Amino acid sequence: METQNGSSNKVERRFDKSTLIWVALGVIIIAIAAVNLWSVFDTKPEALTETVAVSVPAFSLTNQQGEPLGSSDMAGKIWVADFIFTNCPTICPAMTQEMARLQSEFVADPVYFVSFSVDPERDTPRVLSRYAAAYGADDRRWHFLTGDKTKIYQLAEQGFSLAAGHNGTEILHSPRFVLIRPDGTIHDAYDSRSGPAMLRLRRDVKTLLGK
Repeated sequence: METQNGSSNKVERRFDKSTLIWVALGVIIIAIAAVNLWSVFDTKPEALTETVAVSVPAFSLTNQQGEPLGSSDMAGKIWVADFIFTNCPTICPAMTQEMARLQSEFVADPVYFVSFSVDPERDTPRVLSRYAAAYGADDRRWHFLTGDKTKIYQLAEQGFSLAAGHNGTEILHSPRFVLIRPDGTIHDAYDSRSGPAMLRLRRDVKTLLGK
């Protein structure tokens, strides 16, 4: 038979547990509010990790019009680079279509595009000119470059940190786009197959444009 005192103790224990739960919830709520309040008033800038700016090495190649074009011609400009070849049966058409979309979106802005051929022996200026026309490239803003294969591969790998080479008869190259700042340094690289990456590229271009 349970005594009145025993019942009273159980009630008190239930009351104590209930009180502890509410106190704990109150502490959590106060902590969250404090963090949010701190984030509003703490205006100190975040510490930035210092990175060494990588400059695109000097280069001199030939464009689709058969004219010389090099790094000096791109000085002071915002430009996007990629490495493709016109006979590519896989990712190159999609890459070039994506570059064409960028050209259209920034048609009113001083943004330029450079597509380096990783198959320069076949991609002569005449071939590149036909390829450029097929994608609606503006010759004044979108350059397709050809030249010495060794130099182009070195430029891809050592200058842009992008893969380029051969595996037997197969030509290998990166699907990434690279954004270059007006001072000739690389801003970042973006996977052309990734929607979020291309959205980030568009935002970064607008940032460099001051938009």
